[in-house]
Amino acid sequence: MNKKLVPIIASLIVLILLLDKFYFLSVEERMEKQSLKEYEYIKNKNLEDTSIIKLGYLSIFIADFDTEKSEEILDRVIEIQKENGEISDNVNSKLSTGLCVFSLIYGYEKTGKEKYKEAALKGGDFLIAEIEEWKATNEIKITEISKNARHEGDPKSSLECYYWTSPNDLGIMALGLGALAPYNTKYSDYARELGDALYSMQLKNGGWYDGYTQIPVRRDQSSWYVVMAMLGMWQCYKNLGDERYLESLLEAENWFLNMWDGGSVYDILAYEENYNTSLSEGRVEISEDLRFDYKRYEETNERDYAASSEYTYYYGEHSFLLAESLLINLGIKVDEEKLKLTFDHILKNRDEDPSNWFLLSLWLVRN
Repeated sequence: MNKKLVPIIASLIVLILLLDKFYFLSVEERMEKQSLKEYEYIKNKNLEDTSIIKLGYLSIFIADFDTEKSEEILDRVIEIQKENGEISDNVNSKLSTGLCVFSLIYGYEKTGKEKYKEAALKGGDFLIAEIEEWKATNEIKITEISKNARHEGDPKSSLECYYWTSPNDLGIMALGLGALAPYNTKYSDYARELGDALYSMQLKNGGWYDGYTQIPVRRDQSSWYVVMAMLGMWQCYKNLGDERYLESLLEAENWFLNMWDGGSVYDILAYEENYNTSLSEGRVEISEDLRFDYKRYEETNERDYAASSEYTYYYGEHSFLLAESLLINLGIKVDEEKLKLTFDHILKNRDEDPSNWFLLSLWLVRN
């Protein structure tokens, strides 16, 4: 053999071995490795101006790597918490409190520190008060569009009325209250009420309307609203064990699979005027089911993730990644190839700062 070829061949062998090691990892193994990279980036990041919602997600993700850093974040969450239990920095208090309740009780389970449990239960009481006020303020209202839900236009309470309700609110509140279910039956009772409402509101195609349908544009079915409903169903299934919640999760995953297209993910413009406007402006092609790829037609699927971040957020792709990660966490087999393509799509297009849902997806796959 030509001696000059020896180092070249050796280099090729090393390269092949490295490529083999990278490309033949499962997507779950790649996500676990990505977790370490994200932690290395986050651990020294200045979080002084970080939003309360971002802090909630960060505390969950970091807890497995650095308990002290996670506690530092949770202590800031407690400082922000109001006397009535609300945890908010002028955003949707149901969403921020529900998420932070989940992160606080996880912090308690990791550290055993009672202050995190006390703050979580206090936040849970705030969510219960919000639910009771919601039901007392809004009457049961039946609309034609609600007949597409599992309850077929016959809701049991105003919580199940799309006219007043958004499934993302119910989902994130259920995420928090469901996490508290082992600590007191009142939390499990309200978590079940939210889980039942989400189950009842689920559409025949497996998705949910964006909600508050007195506003016509909110009759769309958006991937990020669907996955927030799934977060609540996931938590309710884990801690309450009702098989209907798992059924709902699998139907929602099927919605995502129908919206998936080679890595990118569609949403549905269910409101005809909204669709027709996009059609007249040349931003969407004619489609019988009103499927609409935001990125393809340069609509709004690329948007600022948060005021404190320069990250450009691909809602559909991150929503799909999170939806599949919820099922992986439950030990349910997912479509490996579709998940891999979406994961690669995100890594290729993302900026340095990781999104909340990307971090939560990595955490779900690890745990």
